[in-house]
Amino acid sequence: MMRSFLDDFMGQQWGDLLLLHWPVSIDVIKPTIPESLELDLFEGEAWASVVGFHLSNLRIKPIRWFPWGKFHEVNLRTYVRDKHGRSGVWFHSLDSTDLFAVLGARVLYGLNYRWAGISQSKEENSISYKSCTRNFDEKIPAEINAELKNPKNQATIASEPIDQFLLERYRFWAKRKWVNATSSANVRHRPYDAIRIQNARYHGKLFRSQNMPEPEKFPILAHFCRGFSVKASAPSWIYKIAGHANQR
Repeated sequence: MMRSFLDDFMGQQWGDLLLLHWPVSIDVIKPTIPESLELDLFEGEAWASVVGFHLSNLRIKPIRWFPWGKFHEVNLRTYVRDKHGRSGVWFHSLDSTDLFAVLGARVLYGLNYRWAGISQSKEENSISYKSCTRNFDEKIPAEINAELKNPKNQATIASEPIDQFLLERYRFWAKRKWVNATSSANVRHRPYDAIRIQNARYHGKLFRSQNMPEPEKFPILAHFCRGFSVKASAPSWIYKIAGHANQR
């Protein structure tokens, strides 16, 4: 019973996901991840992504009655493995428009969330996310936008190995400031039914805020997905307190 409670600790809905991806020098990005993790490479290259999406229907046990609002997120992430060979995501930064969600994620998971003003604009053939002031006075802007259809009006389904590498990630790691160790959690959802999109652009200072140079080129690859429901486990440190082995 307790194991089931922890495995389904959180539920939410992700919508209108816009994901922009770049290969990044291993020497540049490796110092930005914890020593307990290693970079997960695709054909010898490390990757970083800027992701914007809309989050709704958030529920956290044991206070599932709490009426969380709908909000937007923009994050910068890379792809990692742990010493057990489990692959997943390391979030360099996460901006959110919901202050309570920011506080909860920082305390429970140790995720590097910041409160930010984020706007979304979606039209028939385009979508954008724009993040501005962070933590009330920190100026780290970020804007991503893309066309949702290619010039021939035909969507390209994201089904190649590189698409799967970048999209199908079901674990993330984080590090709480007062603990000298990373912890992880699982996420579960149906596979992405994403499409490759055209003319995607990013402007901002997210990379610079993490001691990395900003991309000088357009993203090599970009995806859009309408969304799906998501379940997430409790962080691994709660499993240990409850006397359960860490999640698989």
